[in-house]
Amino acid sequence: QMGHFPTPLVRWNPFPDLPASKTREFFLKRDDLSGMELSGNKIRKLEFLLADAVASNADCIVTCGGLQSNHCRAVAVAARTLGMDSHL
Repeated sequence: QMGHFPTPLVRWNPFPDLPASKTREFFLKRDDLSGMELSGNKIRKLEFLLADAVASNADCIVTCGGLQSNHCRAVAVAARTLGMDSHL
């Protein structure tokens, strides 16, 4: 397991003066507290994908994304954490 799960749910009331906020509760899932600062919720999917790569004895991860892709950064950090190379 790469992330710190489960991450907390926190009560959120963005519009305290609206009538709907009196009858409904709003919550935020704090996946930014997963422990992988670069990835937030991306670590959830990467845990499964990289577990498969480790089980397959892979030594590198190949992925693609945009020039400033958060996904690519998350893959690079997660791969290095597991001792793998990454090719973006």
